[in-house]
Amino acid sequence: MRSHTARARFCRSMPPWWQVRPRDAWEPVRGARRDPRDRPSVACGLRSMLRARLCGFVDDDSRDQVACTMTDLDPALARWITAPAEDPQNPLLRTTFELSSPPLSARLLVTGLGAFRAFVGESPFRSSRLDPGLTDPRRRVLVCEAEVSSLLGVGENVLGIALGRGFHAMDTLNVWRWEQAPWRGPVRAWAHLRIEQADGTSRVISTDESWRTAPGPVLHDSMYEGEVFEGREDPTAWLRADFDDSDWEPVLVDRPRTGARRTAPIPEPRMQLQVQEPVVIQEEITPVVVPGGERVVLDMGQVIAGWCRYELTGQDPLEFTAVHGEKLRADGSVDADNEHIHAERFQEDRVRLSIDARSFEPQFSYKGFRYVELRSHLGSLQDLQVTGLLAHADLEVASMLTSSDEYLERFDAAMRASLANNMHHVPTDTPMHEKNGWTGDALTGLRAMTASFDMRRMLRKWIADQVDGQRADGSLSVIAPNPGWGYEELSPAPEWTTLLPVLLDELASEYGEVDVVGEHAQAAAAYLAHEWDRRDEDGLISGVLGDYLTPGSPGPAPEDKRLSGSLFVAQGLRALAHALELVGADAETEPDAAVGAVANNPWTTEGPATAAPSGAPDASTSAAPGALLSPDQLREQAATLEEAVNTVFLDSERGRYRDPGEDSYRQTSNLLPLAFHIVPEAQVEAVVAHLVADIEARGDHHDCGHIGVRYLLPVLSEHGHGALAMRVLSNPTAPGWKAWLDAGNSTFMEMWQDPRSCSHYFMGTPATWIHEHVAGLRRGPEGWQEFVVQPDPEVSVGRIDLIRATIFGEIRLEVDRGASTMTLAVPPGTRAQVRLPDGERTLDAGQHTIRW
Repeated sequence: MRSHTARARFCRSMPPWWQVRPRDAWEPVRGARRDPRDRPSVACGLRSMLRARLCGFVDDDSRDQVACTMTDLDPALARWITAPAEDPQNPLLRTTFELSSPPLSARLLVTGLGAFRAFVGESPFRSSRLDPGLTDPRRRVLVCEAEVSSLLGVGENVLGIALGRGFHAMDTLNVWRWEQAPWRGPVRAWAHLRIEQADGTSRVISTDESWRTAPGPVLHDSMYEGEVFEGREDPTAWLRADFDDSDWEPVLVDRPRTGARRTAPIPEPRMQLQVQEPVVIQEEITPVVVPGGERVVLDMGQVIAGWCRYELTGQDPLEFTAVHGEKLRADGSVDADNEHIHAERFQEDRVRLSIDARSFEPQFSYKGFRYVELRSHLGSLQDLQVTGLLAHADLEVASMLTSSDEYLERFDAAMRASLANNMHHVPTDTPMHEKNGWTGDALTGLRAMTASFDMRRMLRKWIADQVDGQRADGSLSVIAPNPGWGYEELSPAPEWTTLLPVLLDELASEYGEVDVVGEHAQAAAAYLAHEWDRRDEDGLISGVLGDYLTPGSPGPAPEDKRLSGSLFVAQGLRALAHALELVGADAETEPDAAVGAVANNPWTTEGPATAAPSGAPDASTSAAPGALLSPDQLREQAATLEEAVNTVFLDSERGRYRDPGEDSYRQTSNLLPLAFHIVPEAQVEAVVAHLVADIEARGDHHDCGHIGVRYLLPVLSEHGHGALAMRVLSNPTAPGWKAWLDAGNSTFMEMWQDPRSCSHYFMGTPATWIHEHVAGLRRGPEGWQEFVVQPDPEVSVGRIDLIRATIFGEIRLEVDRGASTMTLAVPPGTRAQVRLPDGERTLDAGQHTIRW
């Protein structure tokens, strides 16, 4: 093993790691090892969520309210430990302990900053990878949990932790400044293992000064650059009980939280059980060699998120590089360019395999790729076997769609794949180029997300990330989590940051989870008040992004972005109002389940449960200082913004929306007022007619960016133009989706011309139209207890079947337009409002067949 290069100084007067992370905030261990001290366990109350395939989240109040709760843990259960170097790279941390009696149960709590892998003996503590989910560790740190008694035995046992940088200790220069995050610091680990034995005794093993450390074989790891592996020794030997660690160094231990110069302890971050689904390997892919040329390029057949496993099949050492990318250049090489990453390499693994280390797969990073270009620097690539590993969050599937129209099935599958490739603890934008949690992508893609997967756990975690990053004035970053970037850069952008109130409403409406509204409504209100105070002299709210990536645009929309900015803030205000009303309704029907949400509801007569962020503006200029708005007042603000949009942008004489003083027509500028139902009734017909005329004049093409494509087809169906909507979706020429899929892509592109990213879900949001208008299944205003089935009769699709999981059970819908029949299974406790060409009917729980 290599030696750590430096010892840390000891200085008790420096702040703790979550404040500035100095190396001298750690205590070097002196003296002999001692036995770990037993500490009392914490009853966390986290039960495993009942898993399922399609009906996986049938309502179970105790499960829903407990399993998704981010339970707090006692930080004193263990000490933070790290290796004695200024910025240790891949330290291995280990301890041994003996059990005199067989273990009956063993609960391991473990986490690391940045990424970690934990082992009990030679076995991983669980199948997850890339743990824990990234947070701002000044606010909260997520802890993973597993039952590991099956990995323990009588006699000597080993508990080991390997650490990687992740985003926490990023050292790759990048445009988002992750390497300069205010909480950046050395990697470190925290673990607590409580064992109950057959003889009635218990043992507790925790990270403390008894642990030993040495550098591991990963010489460098970066979420952007890739990993460097030096396989000269057996990389698993350190996990065996008979391993000799006498030449390993003692760990450094985080110092106590008090100091001589302090009058009070500095607040610690919250340590909470990680609730979002773990990242796991979903599929192993055998690639094929791209024919032709001198290069060795492997093709996975589809863009995936994950990594490769490299295995040596010969006897001689092999050194090689593996460059990953989603596209090929004209010369056949893998395109791994990224203008936002300032490093000599990008998505490139550098690997040495040998007879003692025959296999390697990246431990602390992932990539977005379809192609892998291999280059040998020692030995022959004929002795190398490569397997692609698709890895993303282990989300439960929420729906299944089949149709007589094969293209609709392909479209739905491409959206699911694009979404899945971006599910790694939070929804990201691209698995290759950024890996950032862009809020605007999710704001338009939210309905597709919840229709595709059970998102409640991940969205809870992501809401906490957004709130943790909120500034004192109420403003939010366009990415979450963030390293201090995105408040001024590409901001303000309300079409992104209004995600917070919309997420609260979605969790309450889709899953009935009203407690999260009570917990975070204060933060959402402070954010909306911040936006309200940004109104200009026209009463509008500006932004810098708008309808991003319209055809021919390199980024921000060309039109006046105050229209979309103001309407998205209005949508956020209405979403928060609705979420708060759901809290009240839940309190009336299920008082025990809603008590926590009501107690934390700042709109109760007792006033706010917690103070608004320091420096946050008042929610309304008409409200008393510190007062918060009621749902009715929130809607009044929304109506004020909507009226301002009509005043400034609506040309009532011509029946169209346009920029002030301009005559050019923009589809999204006319779509949004229709989608958000703010067009005066007398103008609706004319606004729709102009939209239809513009689409048809373009040869049944749209002219939209990521916002417009979300609303275009539903607006057309809502106003009797479902046939045109289908023609736009199925148009085989650019700009359009069919051209992408017909070219062999199985995921969606980011841009209509020369796309950078090839797995970008925010252009695939017409999948929502397929579910809600072609199949016709839509959630009711208050949730799934009463839902709507209204297949668009103008859409020329013969058969379409949809299975949809809800908190009440499965909805099974079969629509055959050719035979004019519909079969519908309505779950217990719900009813369906069915609207067909022959009229409307209400169906109670049960199996129904209808002809029209």
